[in-house]
Amino acid sequence: MSRQSLHGSGKSASIARMRALLLLRPLLLLSLLLALTRPGFAREEVVVITSFPASLYEPFRRAFEARESDFRLRIMNRKTTAAIAMVAGGRFEADVFWASAPDAFEVLREAGKLLPIPAGLRPVSPRIGGFPVDAPDGMFRGFSVSGYGMMWHQPSLTRAGLAPPRAIADLTDPRYRGLIAMSAPSRSGTTHLMVETVLQLYGWRKGWEIWQRLAGNLATVTARSFSVPSGVAQGRFAVGLSIDFLGRSGTDDLGFAYPAENVFLPASIAVLSTARNPEGARRFAAFVLSEAGQRLLTEPRINRHPVASGMAAPDREDLFALAEAGQSGFVFDAAKSGRRYELVNILFDELITERIVRLQKFWRLHAEIREKAHADAALAREWQAVGDLAASLPEALAALENDPASTELKRVPRGVPPPPVQAALVERIRQGAEASLATAEARLEALARRLNPEAGSARP
Repeated sequence: MSRQSLHGSGKSASIARMRALLLLRPLLLLSLLLALTRPGFAREEVVVITSFPASLYEPFRRAFEARESDFRLRIMNRKTTAAIAMVAGGRFEADVFWASAPDAFEVLREAGKLLPIPAGLRPVSPRIGGFPVDAPDGMFRGFSVSGYGMMWHQPSLTRAGLAPPRAIADLTDPRYRGLIAMSAPSRSGTTHLMVETVLQLYGWRKGWEIWQRLAGNLATVTARSFSVPSGVAQGRFAVGLSIDFLGRSGTDDLGFAYPAENVFLPASIAVLSTARNPEGARRFAAFVLSEAGQRLLTEPRINRHPVASGMAAPDREDLFALAEAGQSGFVFDAAKSGRRYELVNILFDELITERIVRLQKFWRLHAEIREKAHADAALAREWQAVGDLAASLPEALAALENDPASTELKRVPRGVPPPPVQAALVERIRQGAEASLATAEARLEALARRLNPEAGSARP
């Protein structure tokens, strides 16, 4: 074959290859388009801010992403109180808010941060313990129900010669001194609900008296609510205040009970008005409220109580029935709790968290001199009066329950100065708490010296 023939055939082959590539080009583009749209590739992000642990949100994330191939979840795990501040303060634009505390949702609704979402499956009852499962305006929906109570380490109680407590108010007994743990309501939405429940059930003044007396028996105030059940399980604390799904363990050494002050409430989900992906947010909320989402709650790795009718695990108690059986006319007022959310947090921190060591020392000395004081009627009356003073809410702080300024309090990030009006109110609370405790300490010291010149001081 001549060189010219070879050149001609090579040119023809090149032209053929070019034609083939041109014919394949649409197919290649189509393949690329299919790759870009296949599950797991270039999904739309849905940002969920939640206080729930990974043991709950990870199974939901995997199940949702397997079901909804167009979306992927990004979880922002934050304490409820911090999450409220981030969303309400406009410092974080999430799509979904997912948490246990219904009063947290009330705070966000008042701030205009929620969008209505459709209802899910029919719940066992529209109310639990008189409280609505879903917000009447549809701004948030209950997906699970929980109770709040006390867990205990039985060997520790046995060593102390104590029976398990039946009520939170029982924990004011001096025999529990140094045996109790709880977190601060400013750090835990779960604890906030328990503190607020006592305040609503017993009343503002009596409720604070219970918490201030109980504070003298605390071993510590933990930074997170999860630290309480883990500490009880390890035997570091004899009793801890906890939500039921964290407090139950199934082991012989650990017990859990709903106290007399218990309230059963829904955990909820909401779509945020700041959502960048409202459609993805609504789809995730719909999944949580669907049959698949409700059944997922009953799996042992999650161990929660669904709200939907017919979904409860057969070996688990019916919280709706328990709530109805124990109903005494008390209904938790989430709107009230939402209005005074930060006031309760600030008061607890100033009255208790920041003065925990002094309170422990005060109540220890108060208990130590009881027997000697009661040998004389006048000294016994002074002993009682000093204890009442330490436990009572100062008049100036009691009045804050109905002070309109207290409803304007906002959580302020560390290092950021609060607004002047809020700074002045917080300083007023701080001074009132300090003056009340200092007066009680001075009177207790004087009484102790009268009974025994060698007695210790109530001051740190």
